[in-house]
Amino acid sequence: MARVPYVDRPELDAEGQEIYDRIRRDRNADKVGLQFRALLNSPQAAGYLTSMGAELRFRSAIPENLKEFAIIVVAREWNSDIEWTAHAALAAKVGVSAASIEAIRTGKPLNSLTADEQLIARFVHQLLRDKQLADDTFAAAEKLLGTRGVVDLVLTCSYYTAINMAQAALKPEMDPGRSSTL
Repeated sequence: MARVPYVDRPELDAEGQEIYDRIRRDRNADKVGLQFRALLNSPQAAGYLTSMGAELRFRSAIPENLKEFAIIVVAREWNSDIEWTAHAALAAKVGVSAASIEAIRTGKPLNSLTADEQLIARFVHQLLRDKQLADDTFAAAEKLLGTRGVVDLVLTCSYYTAINMAQAALKPEMDPGRSSTL
């Protein structure tokens, strides 16, 4: 059970309703998911955070397969049922192999991944586990993704870390009809 109430659109003032509607539109959804409805207890901050997420998900300079791969690596680091379940399916749709997804899910050695996936996983692990990023890892990621791409990768790690921290603290449930694949 969530630690905070889920906010419904009618409970918000006009500005909050605009934020609610933008979250829904950004995700092309009929309604706002439970994790975002928990965040809407602070509508302005939720609006800024979810706008950042939409920018990174839908207009990133990172190739789709590597972006979704990075997201599942972050989700796995946080043991996030919500993010893993959504993004593992998206990763598969954009060409990440079932073997690579399973390797991240089960914590298998990175040598079974493609070279690009190994680099992305190393990048994410260094940021989240080591709290620093080696110069050679950064340079390799910038060579692969370009300057904007490597910045988008840093911001993707940042955004999904924020979302996962919010999930850990607020404990929103998965949306009805969804089951964890983690």
